[in-house]
Amino acid sequence: MNIAKTLFPLGVTLSAILFVGSAAAEDPQVRISGKSPTSSVGENKKQSEKDAKKVSTEAVDVNRTSSYSSKQVITDLKTELQLELDKSTAKTRSEMRAQKSDLPEKSEKSMSSSMNHLYVYDASVYLSEDYDADGYYTKLSVNFDVDAYYDEYYDVYAEMFIRKSGESEWTHYYTTNVFTIYGDNYSDDYTVTTKLNSGFPPGRYEVLIDLFEYGYSGVVDTYSDYDDNDLGWLPLEDKTYESGNVSSDTWVTTVKTEIWTDNDNDGFYRDFTISFDVDTEQSSRDVYAVLYQKRPGYSWEYETETAVFTVVGASADDVISIDAEWQSGYPTDYYDFRIELIDANTGEILDDVSGEFSSLLEVPLEDAGRDTSGTVVTPPPSSTSYGSGGGSWSLLGLSLLGLFAWMRRR
Repeated sequence: MNIAKTLFPLGVTLSAILFVGSAAAEDPQVRISGKSPTSSVGENKKQSEKDAKKVSTEAVDVNRTSSYSSKQVITDLKTELQLELDKSTAKTRSEMRAQKSDLPEKSEKSMSSSMNHLYVYDASVYLSEDYDADGYYTKLSVNFDVDAYYDEYYDVYAEMFIRKSGESEWTHYYTTNVFTIYGDNYSDDYTVTTKLNSGFPPGRYEVLIDLFEYGYSGVVDTYSDYDDNDLGWLPLEDKTYESGNVSSDTWVTTVKTEIWTDNDNDGFYRDFTISFDVDTEQSSRDVYAVLYQKRPGYSWEYETETAVFTVVGASADDVISIDAEWQSGYPTDYYDFRIELIDANTGEILDDVSGEFSSLLEVPLEDAGRDTSGTVVTPPPSSTSYGSGGGSWSLLGLSLLGLFAWMRRR
């Protein structure tokens, strides 16, 4: 018997995020990305206790304060991106089997290995966004329920694959977070929502789910249209085939996000730089950009717009850079950004990007008022980023301080 399920619209890319740079406190954390084939979100319905402590339900203050500046810089983002792509993992299903996933540790509730005790019970797909009404959709939400034969807790994750009907090779497009299920409880289902950005011509597609128990190798269950017709014969196309979308001869090609200052060492930063390369089929074009931000569950909010810059063909030396520092009114959370590229002479929207670039998504930020050492737990003893801490006065130093006080009294 199928159990009715609720689909939650989600919208943050995780699958294509590329991290660069060191973990030292003085160095920025860097993400750089090109326009990805898909923009996917996987999220458990119930926020984990760990994440709940980090983020706030408080809305961004309408009277928030921040400082922004923009400039044009000479830096080759395309080369940086290619260096990371050269090191990136393969995307086919067979190659994914040889790849070890970098995922969080198991929860304390999780049981030991449950090979042959876990399975995908049911799945459903919801299709949306068909702006040109041609019967092919650009967004799909895959909802699936994982069950166990015993009433115990298990930590699991899934790898998602897609292919065009009739093709032999599956293409990996998303790995979920680790999430916990209990027995055959139907309320612990999981939803992955995907926006097809490029590389998916109109056609019928099918989805496959490989299920894993975290901490143990080997697939514990595979679920596809062979098991459930809902996962097959899906009429899909990427957004470039939708006539209602923005289309022009000038577009954003590469985006780099750097986060700089984390005084309280809680993993959330107060200032950042977003740099992006713009290409045009014209010899040159005068453009400016508008930057928006939003938090999960909230709508887009205007932040700033850049000065007018001239971009030249496909040059790598005309990158637009936005520097930002948030002073107040921005709660601790993972923020998404959106860049609207506009022709400076006509006001035409040339490109509008967000989920296409993983570096614009889930950026851990907070304002300077929240980025203070007194608001968080002391970093673990293994951290060496911030020196020796409060116990650094030597006996000689204390003696000198006392002598100085005695001389002042005399």
